[in-house]
Formats: sequence, structure tokens, C-alpha cells
Amino acid sequence: MQTYLSLFLSGILFFFSPQLIAQQALPTLKVTVIAWGTVNWELEHIKQMQLDQKHGYDLVIDRVASLSAARIAITADNTDVIVSDWLWASERNLTGANLRFIPFSKQIGSIIAARGSNISSYSSLKGKRIGIAGGPLNKGWILMRAAAKKEGVDLQQEAKIQFGAPPLLSQAIKNGQLDVLATFWHYGARLEAEGYQKLYSLETIMRDLGLKSNVPMLGYLYEAKLEDRHPHLVSAFYESVKAAKAQLAVDDSAWQTLRPLMKAENDQIYQALITGYRAGIPDELNQQQIEDAVNFNKIIDDLKPYPTGLPLDPELFYKMLLHKVAR
Repeated sequence: MQTYLSLFLSGILFFFSPQLIAQQALPTLKVTVIAWGTVNWELEHIKQMQLDQKHGYDLVIDRVASLSAARIAITADNTDVIVSDWLWASERNLTGANLRFIPFSKQIGSIIAARGSNISSYSSLKGKRIGIAGGPLNKGWILMRAAAKKEGVDLQQEAKIQFGAPPLLSQAIKNGQLDVLATFWHYGARLEAEGYQKLYSLETIMRDLGLKSNVPMLGYLYEAKLEDRHPHLVSAFYESVKAAKAQLAVDDSAWQTLRPLMKAENDQIYQALITGYRAGIPDELNQQQIEDAVNFNKIIDDLKPYPTGLPLDPELFYKMLLHKVAR
């Protein structure tokens, strides 16, 4: 009896062991992101729908308290991927890093006007109280500075600037303490749902600066050595991200399980956040966008804390995209 039982158990293990081994053998990809960032919605959808497993890897989501913590993680080689902008990646590459960029979103923020605002031009921002979420590298703030500069105004010197955390600045504009707020897009979406008006579309500002396309600024950043060692892993991650975006773009029911992460105060804000995410889904990167990224880097170089005077290297962008552009 014991012999038959042993044979039976051995048969079960033999039957299932290839599946177990295959599951255990899946390579992991660690993505470090801000705990409250909108990228969590996309990554959580990948996990819930097992899009990582379907593409042959195991996604590990590492949530941290701040963008600086995520940047430190990739700088110290403690993670595989973070989400940040290609301007920071370009500056890191100039100091010896070799980061690559996969577009995450063309949403880079919102510029919201206070109630009763009479701002009619970029130059009319002179003397205004401007709140900037996240610090001096806020992309909306950089774009506003560049646009005002074309009209002869240095907002850094000629406006009243207040840096702060997004929730505090949202409260400040509600309290009448700010005339303009440059904030992250999902905080802007909440304010718009409450009746506040978007002062400028960042896409419009880019056009006013002479750029021909809406360049996706935010993306997944990873060291090129990861792709050199595990090209299939980067490709698998890229494909799972594409699949997640495609599903979230059209499937309203997929958002229900993500709602707790979104922390939407009501149904109106919940719908505004979905609409905002979908509006930010980037198209396949094209040659025009790469050229505009290079030109944008030139336009704002002297507005950076540490201007370089050096051109942006297009090799920063994920080579799969560049290969598609070349064809």
C-alpha cells in the first residue's frame, strides 16, 4: 500500500513539476514608484490581470514615499525601473549613467487658475502668486517660464513663487492664497471637477514654444545594462504595459478594482481621473516627437538649475521604438 501511495504521489509531482519549475523560473522585474502616483493604477492592473505572467516575468511593485527615493533606488542599483521624466534621465546620463526611457504618459501636469482670474497672456503672470507642486523642476512651471520668457518676463524674478506639496497648494488656491497653481495632473483633475478652470493646456504651451507634437515627458526609466543582459525582460515589460494601457483605455469595469488606489472622493472625481489617465496614454513614439524632445531640451536648458548647453541624446529613448521609427 505504501509503495502504491509513493508511486501515486511521485506521479503527481512529476505531472505538476514542469509547471512549478516554470513558474519559479520566471525572472522578476522590480519597479519602484511613488506610493500615491498614478502609475500604480497601471502596474496594479498588470498584476491583477497577470499580464506580467502572460508575458513571461514576475512584476514586483516597490512603493516609496517620494520621487527622490525612487531616483536614489535606481542610482544605487537597488531597483530595475522607476518612473520619472526624460529631462532628469538626460542629466543623469551626462554624469555617467546610461538610462533608457519607455513613455508612460503625456500628462505632465495642470495649470489651474484661481476663481475670478483675469490672466490673459503669459506676460500677465508677472506679479502673480504662483504655486508650484513638487519643486522647481515641475514641468508645468518650466514651460510657463519658457513661454513667459518669450514675452519678455522672467517669472523666477517677477512673480511670487510658492513651492509645496500638491494637497497643501490645492487648499491654498481654494483659500484665495494663490492666483495660479501648477500641479500634478490628477490634483488638477480634482480641482476641475470642483469647478476650477485650467488656465493653460501644457500641449498648447508646447505649441506656443514652437514644438509640433505633444512629447510624452514621463516614462519608465531603466539602465541600458538591463536590456543588454535581459532584452527579453525589457521587451516583455514593454508589451505588458502596452496591453494594460489598451485595456484601461476602453474597459470601464477594469477600473472598479483600481478605485481604492485612486482615492477618488466622489463619482465625479473618479470619472475625471479615468478621463485624465486615458488622455495621457501616449501613441507610439515617432520621429517628430524625438526631434521635439531634442528641441525642447534646447529651449529650457537655461531654465534648469544646472544648464548643460549639451544636446539631448536620442539614444535615451527605448530602442524598440527607435527601430520602429526608422522603418
